[in-house]
Amino acid sequence: SSALGFILLPSVRLVRRALYEWFLNFHLLFSIVVLIAIWRHLSSKKSVELLFRIGIGLWTIATAVYWIFFAFRNLVFGRPFATAVARRLSNRDLEDHSLVDLSTILQVDVTVPRPWHVKAGQFVFLSIPKLGIFTRLRGHPFMISWWERDQKGLTITLLVKSRAGFTAELDRHRNQCLRAFIDRPFGVRHDFRECGTVIMIATGIGIAGHIPYIKELVSRYNNCEVKTRRIRLA
Repeated sequence: SSALGFILLPSVRLVRRALYEWFLNFHLLFSIVVLIAIWRHLSSKKSVELLFRIGIGLWTIATAVYWIFFAFRNLVFGRPFATAVARRLSNRDLEDHSLVDLSTILQVDVTVPRPWHVKAGQFVFLSIPKLGIFTRLRGHPFMISWWERDQKGLTITLLVKSRAGFTAELDRHRNQCLRAFIDRPFGVRHDFRECGTVIMIATGIGIAGHIPYIKELVSRYNNCEVKTRRIRLA
């Protein structure tokens, strides 16, 4: 029960966002402790032990399926792994400097080996082996701010605020071409085509999630495909 309590404590959203890597490590550690404790308590109860074994089997299958999709996204015969290049945003990249402190913002361009149809509202989990033993295999979620296709394939751009842990290490390795792995895009797409006025609220780096929607609405407005006439960003 104590281990379950320690699992729930860092799962609180505010704690998880502030200490994301600690959350991942504690969650994994205490999950193992809980499984061992349950196994020892169920050793004398055959019927319940069977259900426990079924649960472990289902978890194993789900994990195997996850890694198959992960390999599908990152391993392509005849193509290199995904690469990531981080650089600091310059003063020319943002007209209103009051929106965010540019000295802490990184633009991370990730060239992926297997392209997909990127949509507004999607985010990926990014991991970079070179950034250290405690961060390299941990996927960190980042919104896709924009993307482009060229002869190299698909390149997605992430706006990252340098804080601590993974993002601090990424900042130290900026302007380097780093091998990366991505966990395929997640996210729920929102359709604003029928909205006359769209109000978007964001602070700081939160603007990263709105940029694709703004670009899409402006493009569709120019093609007379949406009813949107005003976009307000607060």
